[in-house]
Amino acid sequence: MSSYISRLLKAQSASKRLISNLTQRDGKLSSLLRRLGLQWQGAAATPQQRPISTTQVQKSALIADDQLVTGIQKREMLLAKQGCEDPWGFTKVIRRGSGRENDPTVVPSAFDARLVGCLCLDDRLPKWMWIEKDEGPKRCECGHYFILKNVPPV
Repeated sequence: MSSYISRLLKAQSASKRLISNLTQRDGKLSSLLRRLGLQWQGAAATPQQRPISTTQVQKSALIADDQLVTGIQKREMLLAKQGCEDPWGFTKVIRRGSGRENDPTVVPSAFDARLVGCLCLDDRLPKWMWIEKDEGPKRCECGHYFILKNVPPV
Protein backbone atom coordinates (compact mmCIF):
# COMPACT_ATOMS: atom_id res chain seq x y z
CA MET A 1 0.00 0.00 0.00
CA SER A 2 2.85 2.40 0.73
CA SER A 3 4.29 1.90 -2.78
CA TYR A 4 0.93 2.93 -4.24
CA ILE A 5 0.89 6.12 -2.16
CA SER A 6 4.49 6.90 -3.07
CA ARG A 7 3.62 6.53 -6.78
CA LEU A 8 0.56 8.68 -6.17
CA LEU A 9 2.69 11.42 -4.61
CA LYS A 10 5.13 11.37 -7.56
CA ALA A 11 2.39 11.69 -10.20
CA GLN A 12 1.66 15.33 -10.96
CA SER A 13 -1.28 15.49 -13.36
CA ALA A 14 -3.60 12.79 -12.06
CA SER A 15 -2.79 13.08 -8.36
CA LYS A 16 -5.43 15.65 -7.47
CA ARG A 17 -8.21 13.71 -9.13
CA LEU A 18 -7.07 10.38 -7.67
CA ILE A 19 -6.69 11.80 -4.21
CA SER A 20 -10.12 13.44 -4.35
CA ASN A 21 -11.69 10.15 -5.46
CA LEU A 22 -9.95 8.23 -2.69
CA THR A 23 -10.76 10.71 0.06
CA GLN A 24 -14.47 10.71 -0.71
CA ARG A 25 -14.71 7.10 0.38
CA ASP A 26 -14.83 6.24 4.07
CA GLY A 27 -12.35 3.61 5.19
CA LYS A 28 -8.78 2.90 6.16
CA LEU A 29 -7.29 4.38 2.98
CA SER A 30 -9.05 7.73 3.35
CA SER A 31 -8.05 8.01 7.00
CA LEU A 32 -4.43 7.18 6.05
CA LEU A 33 -4.44 9.85 3.37
CA ARG A 34 -5.90 12.38 5.80
CA ARG A 35 -3.11 11.61 8.29
CA LEU A 36 -0.52 12.10 5.57
CA GLY A 37 -2.09 15.43 4.67
CA LEU A 38 -3.09 14.38 1.17
CA GLN A 39 -6.76 15.33 1.44
CA TRP A 40 -7.96 17.54 -1.35
CA GLN A 41 -9.02 20.93 -0.02
CA GLY A 42 -11.70 21.49 -2.67
CA ALA A 43 -15.44 20.93 -2.72
CA ALA A 44 -14.95 17.22 -3.36
CA ALA A 45 -13.55 16.63 0.14
CA THR A 46 -16.70 17.79 1.87
CA PRO A 47 -19.76 16.86 -0.14
CA GLN A 48 -22.21 19.73 0.09
CA GLN A 49 -25.45 20.56 -1.63
CA ARG A 50 -25.07 23.18 -4.32
CA PRO A 51 -27.15 26.23 -3.45
CA ILE A 52 -30.04 26.85 -5.83
CA SER A 53 -31.35 30.32 -6.42
CA THR A 54 -34.90 30.69 -7.65
CA THR A 55 -36.85 33.72 -8.68
CA GLN A 56 -40.60 33.85 -8.75
CA VAL A 57 -42.10 34.43 -12.18
CA GLN A 58 -45.31 36.36 -12.51
CA LYS A 59 -47.79 35.27 -15.15
CA SER A 60 -48.03 38.84 -16.39
CA ALA A 61 -44.30 38.80 -17.16
CA LEU A 62 -44.55 35.79 -19.50
CA ILE A 63 -44.76 36.58 -23.22
CA ALA A 64 -47.26 34.80 -25.44
CA ASP A 65 -46.05 32.68 -28.35
CA ASP A 66 -47.67 34.86 -31.01
CA GLN A 67 -45.57 37.83 -29.85
CA LEU A 68 -42.30 35.91 -30.14
CA VAL A 69 -42.64 34.10 -33.48
CA THR A 70 -41.65 35.64 -36.80
CA GLY A 71 -41.64 34.76 -40.47
CA ILE A 72 -43.34 31.65 -41.81
CA GLN A 73 -44.15 30.30 -38.36
CA LYS A 74 -46.08 33.50 -37.53
CA ARG A 75 -48.07 33.24 -40.77
CA GLU A 76 -48.87 29.61 -39.98
CA MET A 77 -50.08 30.55 -36.47
CA LEU A 78 -52.27 33.35 -37.84
CA LEU A 79 -53.79 31.02 -40.44
CA ALA A 80 -54.41 28.39 -37.73
CA LYS A 81 -56.27 31.00 -35.65
CA GLN A 82 -58.41 31.80 -38.69
CA GLY A 83 -59.30 28.12 -39.01
CA CYS A 84 -56.90 26.96 -41.75
CA GLU A 85 -55.26 23.86 -40.27
CA ASP A 86 -53.39 22.91 -43.47
CA PRO A 87 -52.01 26.12 -45.06
CA TRP A 88 -49.59 24.22 -47.31
CA GLY A 89 -52.17 21.80 -48.68
CA PHE A 90 -50.27 18.65 -47.70
CA THR A 91 -53.37 16.60 -46.93
CA LYS A 92 -55.21 17.56 -50.11
CA VAL A 93 -54.71 15.18 -53.02
CA ILE A 94 -55.02 16.77 -56.45
CA ARG A 95 -57.32 14.63 -58.58
CA ARG A 96 -56.52 14.24 -62.22
CA GLY A 97 -58.82 16.06 -64.57
CA SER A 98 -59.55 14.98 -68.11
CA GLY A 99 -55.82 15.25 -68.80
CA ARG A 100 -56.09 16.18 -72.47
CA GLU A 101 -53.61 18.53 -74.09
CA ASN A 102 -56.18 21.31 -74.42
CA ASP A 103 -57.55 20.65 -70.87
CA PRO A 104 -54.55 19.63 -68.68
CA THR A 105 -54.69 18.92 -64.94
CA VAL A 106 -53.73 22.13 -63.12
CA VAL A 107 -51.11 21.78 -60.35
CA PRO A 108 -50.77 24.83 -58.05
CA SER A 109 -47.31 25.98 -56.94
CA ALA A 110 -45.72 29.10 -55.45
CA PHE A 111 -42.38 28.15 -57.01
CA ASP A 112 -40.99 27.84 -60.53
CA ALA A 113 -41.19 24.03 -60.54
CA ARG A 114 -42.96 21.20 -58.73
CA LEU A 115 -42.51 17.47 -58.44
CA VAL A 116 -45.68 15.60 -59.40
CA GLY A 117 -46.49 11.92 -59.07
CA CYS A 118 -49.02 10.38 -61.45
CA LEU A 119 -50.73 7.08 -60.60
CA CYS A 120 -50.97 5.63 -64.08
CA LEU A 121 -53.63 2.98 -64.80
CA ASP A 122 -53.03 -0.04 -62.56
CA ASP A 123 -49.54 0.83 -61.33
CA ARG A 124 -48.88 0.60 -57.62
CA LEU A 125 -46.11 3.20 -57.62
CA PRO A 126 -46.43 6.75 -58.98
CA LYS A 127 -44.49 8.00 -61.96
CA TRP A 128 -42.60 11.10 -60.84
CA MET A 129 -41.89 14.11 -63.07
CA TRP A 130 -40.92 17.75 -62.72
CA ILE A 131 -43.28 20.38 -64.08
CA GLU A 132 -41.65 23.73 -64.93
CA LYS A 133 -43.33 27.14 -64.80
CA ASP A 134 -42.86 28.42 -68.35
CA GLU A 135 -43.19 25.04 -70.05
CA GLY A 136 -46.36 24.09 -71.80
CA PRO A 137 -48.40 21.13 -70.63
CA LYS A 138 -46.19 18.17 -69.67
CA ARG A 139 -47.24 14.66 -70.72
CA CYS A 140 -46.97 11.64 -68.43
CA GLU A 141 -46.19 8.14 -69.72
CA CYS A 142 -49.88 7.24 -69.45
CA GLY A 143 -50.91 10.12 -71.70
CA HIS A 144 -52.27 12.62 -69.14
CA TYR A 145 -51.13 16.23 -69.35
CA PHE A 146 -50.22 18.46 -66.40
CA ILE A 147 -49.54 22.20 -66.23
CA LEU A 148 -48.21 24.41 -63.42
CA LYS A 149 -50.40 27.24 -62.09
CA ASN A 150 -48.68 30.02 -60.14
CA VAL A 151 -50.38 30.75 -56.79
CA PRO A 152 -49.31 33.27 -54.12
CA PRO A 153 -47.22 31.85 -51.25
CA VAL A 154 -48.68 31.36 -47.77
